[in-house]
Amino acid sequence: MSLTNVAGDETTFEPEPPSAAWLAPAHVTSLPLPRAVSAAPATRRSRKAVARAWVRVLDRRSLRADLPFDEAGGDSLRLIRLIFELESQCGISLELAPFSGDLRPSDMARALDRCLRKPADDDAGPEAAPDVFLLPAIGGDDPRLVNFRAVCRSALRVELVELGDWPALITPGFDLAALAGSLAQQIMDRAPCGPLRLAGWSYGGHLAVAVASALCQAGCNVAFLGILDTTTSPLTFADLAPQRRPTRIENLRQVPAWIRAGEATNRLADFIVTRMVARPRLLRLAARLRHAWLPFGFGFHLNRRMGLRLRRDLLEAWRLRRDPPPPLSVTSLVLFRAAETEPFAPDEVGWCAAYPDIRIVPVTGGHTTMLEPPHLATLCARFVEAVLHTH
Repeated sequence: MSLTNVAGDETTFEPEPPSAAWLAPAHVTSLPLPRAVSAAPATRRSRKAVARAWVRVLDRRSLRADLPFDEAGGDSLRLIRLIFELESQCGISLELAPFSGDLRPSDMARALDRCLRKPADDDAGPEAAPDVFLLPAIGGDDPRLVNFRAVCRSALRVELVELGDWPALITPGFDLAALAGSLAQQIMDRAPCGPLRLAGWSYGGHLAVAVASALCQAGCNVAFLGILDTTTSPLTFADLAPQRRPTRIENLRQVPAWIRAGEATNRLADFIVTRMVARPRLLRLAARLRHAWLPFGFGFHLNRRMGLRLRRDLLEAWRLRRDPPPPLSVTSLVLFRAAETEPFAPDEVGWCAAYPDIRIVPVTGGHTTMLEPPHLATLCARFVEAVLHTH
């Protein structure tokens, strides 16, 4: 994981985006290509929306050539930004799974058509509840998690639990327990009868524990809770010492280096977010204007960094309270621990102290690379085995 760690914790920042080549599902043998087999053209609305988003994220030349997204210079962050642009134009929330790096603009327009028709298709009847509900990392869904769900699909139906948009996080009195309660309600609405199985990667591991606790308190039967390499436990307390913010002169001196590294947009977004989070009126105004168009795709970066900051602050506030670990009544609690760890870090990173009955399952790779080939197959095999063992 590429971290610019502020609090000595992987949850403060998001995993490094995978390379463009990794975005192509062809790298996962069991993942079917999402490209539509039908040659029927997409609707004019979808073609225009994709064309506008593609030009903003990439360029017109690759749009006219109908190049695949990854060949046109796309990567995981640009793919998420393209979906953000489509959401802003269409006024709906879109999943990451229908879109991938091997799709051309024409394919993406057809994928968007399917997403726009989905509400009507859902009226045919309720879909079967998934086998496992997956809580994502702090940045939400990720191409790695899309492929993780796809590889597990032959044995398990793994469904992502969306974290929601950031304006909900600025409600007065809103905390991690409230977020967990709202996510638990989503799961109960989706699967009203148990047993329930949950999993969470990185930041999602903390959320999965809080959600499982809320489900148990609501009387639900939680049969399985899988923690995918969350490298801090509920007993890992946040640092109470205030951290020194760089001065304006120090920030200005860093600007050339940020530009050379392509980090200028994210750094500027961080600078603005840091000053907005302490001003409720500005936050409420930003929430109302979050879909307003800004040049250079800055609206996407600003919204993304705002979500990261607010979710991180929720977790830090929860840990600063130094409460006991959330009570769990789970049949099987498993920590999938990556083999490539920080030097001298304990294998279970404090989870055994919080939950003595936890089982540790080692997997190959690092915190993010365990979700990439060749380690992904090992992780999925052990994850499926652990889930099915609870039946």
